Amino acid sequence: MSLDSFNKKKDEEMKENYQETLKNDKKSSTDFISKISRKEVERKRSVTFSITESQLKKMDKTAHENGFKNRSEFLASIIDAI
Repeated sequence: MSLDSFNKKKDEEMKENYQETLKNDKKSSTDFISKISRKEVERKRSVTFSITESQLKKMDKTAHENGFKNRSEFLASIIDAI
């Protein structure tokens, strides 16, 4: 990636950000990774059920608004919350 752009001030800011990142202690990132634990993987099964088009659209919209990858993930989270 080249830092040569039409804006020298932004180039300098980017260069400083890169240098600051390289200077930062990497311990904080390893601490973060060490705290991550894997959730027990459970086998998934496909199921079939019927809902209306308006319900499906509402579920898609709500899933997207709340950061879910898809409606299946959203529905699984709702069921887990029960």
